[in-house]
Amino acid sequence: MKKLFALLLAGIMVFSFVGCGDTEAPEEPDNLGYSEEFDEAEDVVEKINMTYGDDETKITLYKPNGAFFSVDAEDALDAGDIVIMLADDYSWDAEIMGYQHFEGISSNEPFVEYYFDGAASDDYTFYEQEATDLGIEYEGKPVKLIRYTYKEVDDEEEYKACFVGFEYKGTEDSGLFGLKIGSFEEELSDNYIKGLFNQIFRLEK
Repeated sequence: MKKLFALLLAGIMVFSFVGCGDTEAPEEPDNLGYSEEFDEAEDVVEKINMTYGDDETKITLYKPNGAFFSVDAEDALDAGDIVIMLADDYSWDAEIMGYQHFEGISSNEPFVEYYFDGAASDDYTFYEQEATDLGIEYEGKPVKLIRYTYKEVDDEEEYKACFVGFEYKGTEDSGLFGLKIGSFEEELSDNYIKGLFNQIFRLEK
């Protein structure tokens, strides 16, 4: 009787071990629900290489605090001759490029024509412009801040914008290179714009 009981008990234990062996271990969590592609931080473009002028002058610009270049990382080494930059909070945007002026013809930008010729396009019923020397230089060229207010023909709204940059002279043309800043809710101060230029052009190490 004892032997029979022992055999039955042994059989029960064998079946119990088999059952445990068939149970699958719980799967490891898949990185808390995120795939590998979301693990990688998005590339931040810290600097860009541009060209400007008919001599295709090379220049490197650096990302300032509180703003970013709208350029893919793969294009940053050769960003071309125009780049858009935006404030982190989208309170302003900037167009970075060289604005040509040669033989009395400007690049459809009234502030360039006004800067060189003291005149504005007939496309505006009202135009007012003021240029300020910021007291800093880029490669021996004085950096200017140009603020302008205008009203276009057939448009009742008045617009304000500004440009910060320097004058350049190429083999065949001349112009201004820098940032045309617009779409800001509140007017940016001279010191803010000066600091922005310093960071982008690395005037202060």
